[in-house]
Amino acid sequence: MHLFFLGATGRTGVHGYNYALEQGHHVTIIVRKASDVEPHEGLTVVEGSVLSAPDVERAVAARGVPVDAALVFLNSRRTSDNPWAKFVGPAHLIADGTANVAQALRKQERPPTASKPRLVVMSAIGVGESQAMQPMVTRFIVNHSNIGKTYEDHNAMNSKIEENCGTAVDWTVVFPVALNDAGDKPVKVFGPTESGAAFFISRESCAKWMVEVATGKLGDQFRNKRAILSN
Repeated sequence: MHLFFLGATGRTGVHGYNYALEQGHHVTIIVRKASDVEPHEGLTVVEGSVLSAPDVERAVAARGVPVDAALVFLNSRRTSDNPWAKFVGPAHLIADGTANVAQALRKQERPPTASKPRLVVMSAIGVGESQAMQPMVTRFIVNHSNIGKTYEDHNAMNSKIEENCGTAVDWTVVFPVALNDAGDKPVKVFGPTESGAAFFISRESCAKWMVEVATGKLGDQFRNKRAILSN
């Protein structure tokens, strides 16, 4: 399959696109600096901005074959991991980047018999209807720190996903619990208003699960759905 990644060089996205390459898929990524990415036989690297619709369309078309699925691992930046660190932005990176790739998928030419492209987006627990499932300590931090600006972006993306994808693109929005670097672990999946999730999920296991959804390895059970993930 041909997979397209936004946010591929981030701490979670890098696990996703490397796993896709290990599985033998063709991968295209859009990055600010191609020189920051290690070359790979199955990897196409395109320089550009996810905030530029023309750049995203150009990247989607760069390999010359249709993209079967796109995965979004975008996260707006602060000056450090401290929740109260200065917000760097951009303010609408997640929402606008996701909208741009959804539109690019809708515009690409595909064979009449081809299945719909998929769009799998990493968001965060506490976004949209998953807010009631967010741990109280996390909710307090979101409401009283600069992480709140990132959540505004996530919520804007989540509220527009159906509109941006229309009927031409199948989508899945993922609400992971707190991310850590604990390596590959089994993933537990919950509905967006379902309790029972643990407090953490590793970046690697979250990314791999998203690739498996994007490639159809997990079937269609998460098509046009939202899900909370934990280990």
